[in-house]
Amino acid sequence: MNDFTRPEPALPPHRQVRADFVPQEDNTSPAIAQLERERLWPRVWQMACREEEIAQVGNFVTYEILDQSIIVIRVSETAIKAYHNVCPHRGRQLMQGCGSVNKLHCAFHGWQWTLRGELLRVQDREDWNGCSDMADRDLRLAEVRLGRWGGFVFINLDADGEAFDDFIAPVRRALDPLGFEEYRFGWYKTLLLKANWKTAIEAFQESYHVASVHPQYLPVVDELNKSYAEGQHSKHVYLFQRPMGAPSHHTTLPVPADLRAGVAGVLAAFRDWVGDAEGKGQVTARSAAAAQRVLTEVPEGTPPQEVMMAAIGFMLEAAHAQGVQWPRLTPEQTMAAGVDWTVFPNMGLVFAFDGCLVFRARPNGSDPDSCIFDAWSILRLAPQEVPRLQREFYPDWKAREHEIPGLLVQDLRNMEFVQRGLHSLGLKGLRTNPVQEVQVSHLHRVLHRYLYGDDELRA
Repeated sequence: MNDFTRPEPALPPHRQVRADFVPQEDNTSPAIAQLERERLWPRVWQMACREEEIAQVGNFVTYEILDQSIIVIRVSETAIKAYHNVCPHRGRQLMQGCGSVNKLHCAFHGWQWTLRGELLRVQDREDWNGCSDMADRDLRLAEVRLGRWGGFVFINLDADGEAFDDFIAPVRRALDPLGFEEYRFGWYKTLLLKANWKTAIEAFQESYHVASVHPQYLPVVDELNKSYAEGQHSKHVYLFQRPMGAPSHHTTLPVPADLRAGVAGVLAAFRDWVGDAEGKGQVTARSAAAAQRVLTEVPEGTPPQEVMMAAIGFMLEAAHAQGVQWPRLTPEQTMAAGVDWTVFPNMGLVFAFDGCLVFRARPNGSDPDSCIFDAWSILRLAPQEVPRLQREFYPDWKAREHEIPGLLVQDLRNMEFVQRGLHSLGLKGLRTNPVQEVQVSHLHRVLHRYLYGDDELRA
């Protein structure tokens, strides 16, 4: 088993990752971006799409990572395939964007394949009589390794790389009880961001920034947390030294005797700051509304834990009325799940009750100061609540700021200022919090294993 916490003896001290230190060049250097192009992205599992994006046979999406394009397509009710998006004749890309087809077709010279990648047609094939490597098996579409978990579809360009089951095992152990495969899109936004892909992902790897970047949460959330490595991945958990609905310890305010307004306020904050115009975001609008019942249906002076349980009961009742089921997690499962995960290298999951924010960041060409950033809301929705999927693209996100949930706008602004600051000659590396920002340092520690070599990782 790989140990992703060991030191890096091959690197000089100013380039080594520690629990309290990350070299800033990881997020700014063109040379490191090139190493990632060569040694990271061709070797790692990457989340390409959700299964609901390709719900019907023939539905496909294309996943782009740098100069590589992959077709992910449903070939039967139960089977999904992934192919390199290229015609083996003259190299033209076969598909763009997303859609539905009954066969794969090259628009250059008309070659065709079945959904399973088998050759259907070569125009004037007799011209190749006597040529080698022209049998049907030689002209199949080049397949890409594929894995599935929680309704997400992953791809890996390395034919001999790590097994998907080994890669995803820590995530499965902790998050399978949440049943992400039962969630559906609330919204889907993609934007261009003036920040490195790691700077973008790091923004969601800790809650240490909440007091400064999201002060609107301080009256109702105590964000004290601890961060952990989980194989290549990582998570953080809230310590709940104060009950949910109580003000942050940073405010120095006492825990109020009556927490009804605080508990209702937590769900209202999710709706107002992370939700879209209909309130869909990190929780469903249904749950945000149901939780407000604690204000009128729970007696004043009810103990804090009972107020929270009443709110959860109201949310469950509203869900069940629409035929939506919630999983019942034990306290141990709740602690194992935490509130936030990074699935290495570039996927973030931030969840609460019946919803989850999904983040994905990819390099935007060779520029280390730019990335393609995806932000999704997935939710436990009744069939009649599921909106038609609309993929929104914001090449200039500031011009569309009013269409982005307010909390994300706060994070986006911060990311771009961070990226600019990382170039400062006055900065001598990033001093990561060794308790609350382990996810950040761990991301870089694992990244270094790929970039700078490790005998065990290569084995």
